[in-house]
Amino acid sequence: MKKLSIYSSSILMLLLVFLSPALVKANEFSDVSRYHWAYQDIKFLSDKEVIKGHLGKFSPSASITRNDAAIMLVRAMNLEAPAEPQVIPADMNPSTRGYNEVLAVLDKGMFSLTDNKFDPAKPLTRKDMAMALAVGFEYIGSGKSSFKDLPADDPYYPFVDAIAENKVTTGYGDGTFKPDLTVDRLQFAVFLSRIYTKPLEYNVKASGEVKHTVRSAEEAINLAMQYPDGTVHPADNTLQSFSDHTGLLSETGIRNGVLIYNGAEQNTDFTANYFKPYLTPGGTNQTLFDTFIILGRSYPGGELGSSKNYANYSDFQWYIDQTFSENGVLEALNASAAQLQKKANVYLAIPYPKLQEDIIGLDGAVLKNSPKEREKMAAWYMEAVEAVWEEKGFSNLTFKGYYWMSETMGYPQDGPLVEQISARIHQKGKFLIYSPHALSTNFERWETYGFDGAYLQPNAFRLKLTDADQRLHRAFLNAQIYGSGINIEIDQYGPHQIEAGVVNFKKYIEMSHRYGLPGQSLIFYQGIGMVDRMIQYGTPYYMEAYEQLKSLSYSIMQ
Repeated sequence: MKKLSIYSSSILMLLLVFLSPALVKANEFSDVSRYHWAYQDIKFLSDKEVIKGHLGKFSPSASITRNDAAIMLVRAMNLEAPAEPQVIPADMNPSTRGYNEVLAVLDKGMFSLTDNKFDPAKPLTRKDMAMALAVGFEYIGSGKSSFKDLPADDPYYPFVDAIAENKVTTGYGDGTFKPDLTVDRLQFAVFLSRIYTKPLEYNVKASGEVKHTVRSAEEAINLAMQYPDGTVHPADNTLQSFSDHTGLLSETGIRNGVLIYNGAEQNTDFTANYFKPYLTPGGTNQTLFDTFIILGRSYPGGELGSSKNYANYSDFQWYIDQTFSENGVLEALNASAAQLQKKANVYLAIPYPKLQEDIIGLDGAVLKNSPKEREKMAAWYMEAVEAVWEEKGFSNLTFKGYYWMSETMGYPQDGPLVEQISARIHQKGKFLIYSPHALSTNFERWETYGFDGAYLQPNAFRLKLTDADQRLHRAFLNAQIYGSGINIEIDQYGPHQIEAGVVNFKKYIEMSHRYGLPGQSLIFYQGIGMVDRMIQYGTPYYMEAYEQLKSLSYSIMQ
């Protein structure tokens, strides 16, 4: 246990930091770097005025008292003191700081008393925190948690088990929970943020009505699957409001976007006729795809979008030449749009600047790989692309922005790099988008990196999947929670695969209509060129797939 002098200094600091009327947002705290691992948690709670700073500091390592924890919880949960309290601690009175907040949490049974005393100045322990969170948020455990220092017959075990079951904490790496260890401000903020940055409840709707409200997303998904039109939606809480729809992402200009691969993986020349079924469904005046996202998966020496690629400046230049060649994708797309008297938006991919090995410049100079050199490589690429675009002067294409090739933000260097790149892009009035896979790291923070649009992949298109419906529900739910768009997916199936492949594709389209995706913002993954294959092969299953896709088209006047 800490000495009394340490308690006193901690209390004084918390009096200043938690309760000062001078609020300081997280991005202004001098002791919390923009790149601190918990920055977003602190920012979330400070933006909601659950935590408050003083004189520009957050003091993350200061212990949090039981009193201040109660105050934070009351702010977060929007609790009120009972009119006729049943429990009044002997060591507090109406003039005591935090008196009403303590009455509110005691009324819910979130804290225990010792000899009828609350001990407001005493540091909060991890077992205190477990009890407050488990009771306050009505978490229920399974009795399966195991900690070396917390036997199952300990009175605090049910609370610790409950927050562990609900993934608020997992304990320490050595298998302990350390129940008597005091909690600092940073730890408490992270625990509280983990609870509130996701919905506390989920609504299951069918026939336009809420049929169930449950605590678990997976339970909600399983319930939704019992209804032919069942959908799952995040329920609002005291700190968060959620949409019932996927992201509109109107700034991007994308209603229906399509990924067009044009790297070394594409071994045929594009033509104007190639793009007509993409722009307008045959025999109609509607629009199928208004935006074309041009990306090269590979260059002659490797993968452009992978963190394991070894592309140098000459490889980036090869891809630029490939994209803007006379027989390339942009010339053909522009010609097709002109013939149909249509305009199309274009996003051009930024290859992932390699993470390993030295970078070789166009002049052969060897540049030591570093965050700065990676950013310079991306900046050079964008300047080169924009110069050629300006020179080409495409009459029927609008250059809207860039597509980030990597599907995850899993490396510590990725965040600062993308932030720098997005800042450059925004200075030029353009936009940055990406498409994270279903389990992508840090997808929930896509906006903080400077992306203007994220298009979540459900990854439900693979053959022989047995959980395609669950994956689709999960993706649409996460898109609502985090305000992203959706990536509709189909692989480039051959004649022997298309019958099986169209089954899950129909699920994508049906689920898209069920969740109201048309009219929001979506992109379409089709392998190297599945739409062209649908048209060229023309057999019943290919035709059925194209008819399904056409249901996403919209009137030009809309």
